[in-house]
Amino acid sequence: MKTPVPEANPAHDMPRLAWLERRQGIGQVIHHLAEAGSTNRLIADLAAAGAPAGTVVVADHQTSGRGKGERVWFSRPGGGLCLSVLLRPSRPIEEIYQATLVAAVAVTAAIARVSGVAAEVKWPNDLLARGRKLCGILSELALTPEGDLDYVIVGIGLNVGLAPMDFPEDLRGLATSVAAEAGCEVDRFALLDAILDELEDWQAIWECDGFAPVRAAWIARSCTLGRGIALQAGSTRLCGVATDLGADGALCVRDADGVTHRLHYGEISLATRQSGSARAPVQA
Repeated sequence: MKTPVPEANPAHDMPRLAWLERRQGIGQVIHHLAEAGSTNRLIADLAAAGAPAGTVVVADHQTSGRGKGERVWFSRPGGGLCLSVLLRPSRPIEEIYQATLVAAVAVTAAIARVSGVAAEVKWPNDLLARGRKLCGILSELALTPEGDLDYVIVGIGLNVGLAPMDFPEDLRGLATSVAAEAGCEVDRFALLDAILDELEDWQAIWECDGFAPVRAAWIARSCTLGRGIALQAGSTRLCGVATDLGADGALCVRDADGVTHRLHYGEISLATRQSGSARAPVQA
């Protein structure tokens, strides 16, 4: 989870998507732009100016959107949803990294609700459909001078209406969109509306009941558990089988020597799924 860098220019005059705004909670303020450099950076600027939790910035197109490891997130005007949500969750600071897993569950639920597409979650921050990337989630946090949590930003990049040939050639076998998977057009704003609803519901569950219900929902949607993986975390590389999602959100990986490692961050690649492979955790 990174620390956001505010945009240099104030963003207080951004237009509003008033017809989708809620009375309270996530989506009570929704700023909508045709184009933005990075919605995460814009909302960091709003947060620094005192914006309330639940503020959302959504753009039709991002020119400097980022994925994990400073990768650039591909975006085409009107082809997806690029949004960032400002949160101040009532959870201990050592649990805040779970916000990415909460968002993954929420977005998969919203996609299924609007389109019928059953997206799967790849630990820690990707959503896939038939093995192709559908969505990336980038969470960032900021601390007060005293070291307490100030706010969390959850950035979501979701391919909605892109056709296979809309992707750059090097992504065509790796990425997909909700419309491509559904086989029909999908309304971006209906999907945005559902995402905000599901984020509100799942954050409330997380805050009130802890991580256990989120964990159960994440496991049910996982394409990671039961699979061989290779993980890269800084200079550390680990190969093994993903056996479980821990009670705290750590990925449990059993290596070739039978040793189980608990991982809280890193980037994984998945082995090819075999026919009939398990969705549930493999028993260690």
